Amino acid sequence: MARIDSREVEREKLAILRVLGSASNCLGSQVISRRLRDEYGVELCERAVRYHLGLLDEQGLTSKVSRRSGRSITAAGLDELSNALVTDKVGFVSDKIELLAYQSTFDVDRQAGLIPVNISFFKSSQFTDALKAMAPVYKAGICVSDRIAIAESGGTLGGLQVPDGYIGLATVCSIVINGTLLKAGIPMDSRFGGTLQYRQNRPWRFCDLIHYSGSSLDPSEIFIASRMTTVADTARRGAGKILANFREVPAMSLPLVRDLIKRLEKASIRGIVAVGESGKPVCEVPVGLNKAGLVLTGGLNPVAAAAEAGIAIRNRAMSGLMEFRSLHSFWDVTKQLS
Repeated sequence: MARIDSREVEREKLAILRVLGSASNCLGSQVISRRLRDEYGVELCERAVRYHLGLLDEQGLTSKVSRRSGRSITAAGLDELSNALVTDKVGFVSDKIELLAYQSTFDVDRQAGLIPVNISFFKSSQFTDALKAMAPVYKAGICVSDRIAIAESGGTLGGLQVPDGYIGLATVCSIVINGTLLKAGIPMDSRFGGTLQYRQNRPWRFCDLIHYSGSSLDPSEIFIASRMTTVADTARRGAGKILANFREVPAMSLPLVRDLIKRLEKASIRGIVAVGESGKPVCEVPVGLNKAGLVLTGGLNPVAAAAEAGIAIRNRAMSGLMEFRSLHSFWDVTKQLS
């Protein structure tokens, strides 16, 4: 009889919990099996999925809603998901960036296709104040794009359900740049997320950074929660710290990169704030030989400004994909809400 690797079983169970945790409703074994294969590269037949679900039910991590509807994750399951196998989660952010870039189908010329988004949840009573806090940031262009989407309680954004008493906001994620360059055949190395200091309305230097390859949490969420940004001040005075990301591309691809930047701007995507030269530092960050650095503004900068104003926010950075044409201008959306 073949020996069962208990660690492998734990990983398979965690993968199932991740699928259920990211779903907006209950899922059956057939759907779980397909998502495990497509999203995590885990090959489990329906029978094996049902076996694992039985174990998860016994542990109180999942709940069987009905034979037809399938399973949902419990509060204990969400807690287990956030704490188990931390060594497996190191580098999770880097892997998620690569996955979302690959899954993105955004066509810069047609201005259509799936685009990576961040999802933030605001208490309904504070949402108007949050929009007011974000407006100067969008006006200053400290964002990847001014395209957003909103959903009320019970609705969904990027596959996530908006909790009761909250309003959900989808903002464009800087990974859209990764996806666009990847589709053009340009490899991109995502190195770290950090806080970028501005002086006189220009990017100057990185002050704090977290390497994606060594983190299990999204850097932007950490910096926002730790109150390490001054995005609102940057929007008003041109000086302060914003969320930003650092990438590297082959130096020989720079002419094509610059062309893609112009085409992205026509689609209201202006996430690149600095482009370096071959082998030369950019914003005081050194780059490899025959490489060029790109500094991208963080998609959650407007949300960071709302957090600086004392508004409570629940963020899910890099949470999924949405059709670009389902997003609308921040100014059009706020005008409709006023």
